[in-house]
Amino acid sequence: MTSRSRFDLIVIGSGPGGYKAAVTAAHLGARVALIEKGLPGGTCLNQGCIPKKAMLYIASLIEDVNSLQGRGLKGTTQGDFAGAWRHKEEVISGIRGHFPLWLRHLGVNMFAGAARLLDPRSVEVCGEGKTLHLQAERIILATGSRPRPHPVCRHDGEKIIHSGDFMRISGALPRRILIVGGGAIGVELGYLCHQFGSEVTIVDTAPRLLNKPEIPLRASGMLQRKFDRLGIHHRLETAVTRCQRQGETITLGFSDDSQAEFDCVLVAIGREPRTADLGLDAAGIQRDARGFIETNEFLETSVAGIYAVGDVKEGPMTANAALHDAKVAATNAVNGNELARNYRRVPVVIDTALEIAAVGLSEDMAESAGFEPDVARANYAGSAKALGRHDAEGFVEVIHDEETGQMLGGCIVGPEAGEQIQMLTAACQSPRGLWFLKDISYSHPSWCEELENAVDPYTAEFLQSGKAIFRPGIYAITD
Repeated sequence: MTSRSRFDLIVIGSGPGGYKAAVTAAHLGARVALIEKGLPGGTCLNQGCIPKKAMLYIASLIEDVNSLQGRGLKGTTQGDFAGAWRHKEEVISGIRGHFPLWLRHLGVNMFAGAARLLDPRSVEVCGEGKTLHLQAERIILATGSRPRPHPVCRHDGEKIIHSGDFMRISGALPRRILIVGGGAIGVELGYLCHQFGSEVTIVDTAPRLLNKPEIPLRASGMLQRKFDRLGIHHRLETAVTRCQRQGETITLGFSDDSQAEFDCVLVAIGREPRTADLGLDAAGIQRDARGFIETNEFLETSVAGIYAVGDVKEGPMTANAALHDAKVAATNAVNGNELARNYRRVPVVIDTALEIAAVGLSEDMAESAGFEPDVARANYAGSAKALGRHDAEGFVEVIHDEETGQMLGGCIVGPEAGEQIQMLTAACQSPRGLWFLKDISYSHPSWCEELENAVDPYTAEFLQSGKAIFRPGIYAITD
């Protein structure tokens, strides 16, 4: 059976980039089709952000309860991974069940099936025993990514797994697990496994965990020290050179000529774009040497009217970045190319033994960009909220230009960092910049008041210096 329908915009993929693009375009008045061949919500809902966050919350509660033993609580608690798995399944199945209803309510037409471009304005959808031909003047590709394979640790889905496989484990975790990769996925799943009883080792070729320019060394160092205290082992500047399964164990060799045995290996060395069978060549869409779809600053591909968002193109491979892309691409697809991508506006959030969040420029990045950066800091050791919670490990840092006071970025390490980072994001985009953090009346005690405590000495010095102060944040939007 074949049928044809015409829309203003077709979106392929229903992960964060896809569904946000569809909803944004619908709000702008477009008639939108959203196509998904797998489970609604994509990797983020079914195997990534949402289930991981649900389980990490329980993992952090185990630590919180045990740290408060003798401070109003008696007895210790242990993790129940099977119970945590059931909890996250309830969460994602509930969201997934409401997903199509929510989209329909917003005016988005959803189609189940595999999509393939026939030409720059036509899409074939095969699924549920029928073939549909959809047409639109604008198309957004949001097909996401899959785990990147390791050349030595070859995936078997049982003993050598990736993050998607991990989220399907419903029973007891392996006793000894090696995580290959010390990026966001590695440190998050490493902490999760440890809290539920596994012996965890993280190995990475980088000189530090979270080896990203936007994550300051101070944050990585604090996380590594906490991992040491918890007993989460990490081997840096070390590569896996041999991986051999022997029955129920895996023997691994490393670049320092050592070897060790584990019950499971979890590969978390990054992700690669999903572009197979999309018909990109038929539409004339260009890809780079690594397979990412090439886009310009407006997220338009080499073919006018076709855009790409999220992991399928070059850029940060996070849900936050995909949501940013979605708003940019959908607005441009409906209204014409008026918005440009800017990933420095997008917070990076990592939820592990310490929650870490950053936005804008780090101190090193600011110096490389030609600024004279200064750092305003406050440690949670002096925070009434942190002391009351018995959770005073962490800090806030605000990066600004020494000469002008211009707000450049910042980092927060500690409880609810992912929520607090919105304050720094707003300051970076505010005409008031650094002074945005002074304008607010804070609740007390609170986490966010430490932002004002950090910048107080610097704003006072600027006001008394007589300098010509340039107040807008680095990403302030001008009319």
